Amino acid sequence: MKRTLQLLLAGVTAVSVPAAGAADFPDKPVRIIVPFSAGAAADAVARPLAAKLTEYWGRQVLVDNRAGLTIGAQTAATSPPDGYTLLLGATSTMVTTPLTVRKLPYDVERDFVPITRVVTLSPILTVNASLGVRSLKDLIALAKARPGQLNYASSGLGAPNHLGMEQLMSMTGISMTHVPYKGAAPAVVDLISNQVQVGFNTIPSVLQHIKSGKLTAIAVGSTKRSQVVPAVPAIAETVAGFDYGAWYGLFAPAKTPPAILEKIRADVRRVLVTPEFNQLLLSEGSEPAPSSGEELAQLMKHETALWSKVIKDRKINVE
Repeated sequence: MKRTLQLLLAGVTAVSVPAAGAADFPDKPVRIIVPFSAGAAADAVARPLAAKLTEYWGRQVLVDNRAGLTIGAQTAATSPPDGYTLLLGATSTMVTTPLTVRKLPYDVERDFVPITRVVTLSPILTVNASLGVRSLKDLIALAKARPGQLNYASSGLGAPNHLGMEQLMSMTGISMTHVPYKGAAPAVVDLISNQVQVGFNTIPSVLQHIKSGKLTAIAVGSTKRSQVVPAVPAIAETVAGFDYGAWYGLFAPAKTPPAILEKIRADVRRVLVTPEFNQLLLSEGSEPAPSSGEELAQLMKHETALWSKVIKDRKINVE
């Protein structure tokens, strides 16, 4: 990801112009690869989307969970470019992993074309309720009074929630100790049990624990408040310029016909704008956010520049 996303952008410009040849698509089952374990936050997006597309298309749309840092993306990258294998990519698979893992079996620019963003998920900063912190200002004050003594969890070295916390520490001048885990689930478990005190997570993974009172929601990382938890302020309201968002988007193998990509994009948007589906996603902690392929590529370009700077400035060692 050291070079720009010029190839990626070039690959999606043709998607905006419908062409003939997609009238019969799909005429067999379609597979959406989810590069996370079954039951993860991505499933709450992928499975209802697959069910609705099955209704629209009259062909089975299957969700294929391929957990592991690179397995799912690699499988999608090497699939035939015919629209029948799609990838539900995320910031981690499409932006931060290429920045923090030296040798990947796939190349985002070369191997994929973005179709549409599907949803946004505001990362939410939470603390163990026993910490007695009720606001971001409280957390900053406590961290400054006890430098390095508070532990924060992440889903792994170089993961988006690790980089988001590093960005926050850099912008506020605080210091906390990083405790990386192998995935979000064990990080949340230890946050609840007070083995670690602070953590960034997607709203779906912690919402029930916030409601139960085990965790206290401090702020969301996105530049604006989330529709899911509108009472929780954005970090940017206290720390001007802070920007840490999360999303899921659909990608296809490179060289997939533009007409097929356009049909998929249009039908996904058709699903996302229905009030019933919109409410379903909000109840699960995500917000519908359809886009063009080019808009998704531009978002990835922005995030690549943002996280590259954080990695460099904070001297984060990559694998």
